[in-house]
Amino acid sequence: MTDLVALRQSIAGVHNYMPTPFLSDFSLDLDGMRNNVAFHADDFHQDMIITVGAVYGEGDTLDLEEHKDCVSAAVDGAQGKIHVNAGVVGGYGMQKRMARNAEEAGADSLIVFSPFRPNQDHVKEEMVYSYIKELSETVSIGIIVFPMSDSKIWSTILEKVAVLKNVVGFLPANNDIGNRVNSLVPDRYVWLAENEDNAIRSFPHGCSAYTTAVSSLVPKASYDFWKCGIDGDEDKMMKVFKRDIEPILKIRQVKNGGISGIKIALEMLGRSGGTLRPPRTPVNQSDVDIIRGILSSHPEVRDLLT
Repeated sequence: MTDLVALRQSIAGVHNYMPTPFLSDFSLDLDGMRNNVAFHADDFHQDMIITVGAVYGEGDTLDLEEHKDCVSAAVDGAQGKIHVNAGVVGGYGMQKRMARNAEEAGADSLIVFSPFRPNQDHVKEEMVYSYIKELSETVSIGIIVFPMSDSKIWSTILEKVAVLKNVVGFLPANNDIGNRVNSLVPDRYVWLAENEDNAIRSFPHGCSAYTTAVSSLVPKASYDFWKCGIDGDEDKMMKVFKRDIEPILKIRQVKNGGISGIKIALEMLGRSGGTLRPPRTPVNQSDVDIIRGILSSHPEVRDLLT
């Protein structure tokens, strides 16, 4: 039986959204995934949660077997030292299968990317509640709900699904939804923020976790930012952000620099990034030197450049 109190405690922290490495023929690089996670397990990983197979990790390009293999490789790499959170994407049948597969592969929790956009008349609260309820009954591990919509209906839905014991966290599309559900934080839910900008706005209101792409590159800086935020030291948090986080975020500002930029940076640091699966577009070759320059100026990673 999953200890849901301990689970909620374990998902408060920095959610390190890991890209999925692919080989040149677009097949999964499972050794690369395993080794990328092991890098953190063997080094700095305080209050870190590894998220794999989510949309940022190109989970929407994986078939069911690949998704399970990806999660399994991450669990192996974590060596029991880091909480592994698996993304669940797609629609009704796909999400149920992914959820079961991820649990069988050893994931500690799931983040469910909602297929609903409940801002239209035909999407009703009861419909969304029933969907999440059925999904939660598929597994015994914890579930984080990611609405992916700023509709105010989500605050009511999150209040309703609080009766589902293994729904333990939520990642609202905006701070307003989080504030509306604040009465359930932290005793019932862990409130996650999406990326640093939302974290800055959400930490003062009870948010205790945030998602980030750059933690795969600068885990210590990401931790320092999070710790200052949840400790209420806003001045120090902003100092860490300006000094250590904002410079590395410039990788994502390079044209097509989202997932592709992070993958290129990982390769430069001696880890596995690999290619992108179509139809995503890679960084222009002419911009690769910009990424190297960003890494070479950051004290946490410059000595790791290959």
